[in-house]
Amino acid sequence: MIRGPKWLLLPGLVLAGIFPTEAQVDKVAIKTTGISCGLCAGLSEVYFRRMQGVDQVKISLKNEAILLSYKPGAQFDPQQIRKTLQPLGVGVVQFQISAHGQVRMNGGERLFTAGKDKFVLLDAIDSPTVPLSIPVVVEGILLDKYTPMELKVLSVKTGP
Repeated sequence: MIRGPKWLLLPGLVLAGIFPTEAQVDKVAIKTTGISCGLCAGLSEVYFRRMQGVDQVKISLKNEAILLSYKPGAQFDPQQIRKTLQPLGVGVVQFQISAHGQVRMNGGERLFTAGKDKFVLLDAIDSPTVPLSIPVVVEGILLDKYTPMELKVLSVKTGP
């Protein structure tokens, strides 16, 4: 039981809302082929809104791109995205993700863990260094055909 003024809890609740505490994939930008008509875009949006964990859907016909934002605690599933688009004749060219998580060493590989999702970080000459064992926000290009998935880091931010 908490005693004393309950308003003392307010600063902690405000800070908890400002700084994300849960590691996860937050957004995924999907470059596609074939999502250039209104019907495909409309059906895609309906299907994605029904997908568990998806919070927002934005579709650009001009750029043939989809942006999905996830609810807190949601798991990212690129195969489910591919299966959702396949019946519409829409292909996935590339996934680019933004995720909160941490990097740890695992058997000589740098493994980025974002909630339930795990990614091996690729050693690319133009990728920034991702610090180990501290919370980071990473943006990168995903190679989802491997297990675990691989991630080429484009940018990294440290902090809460």
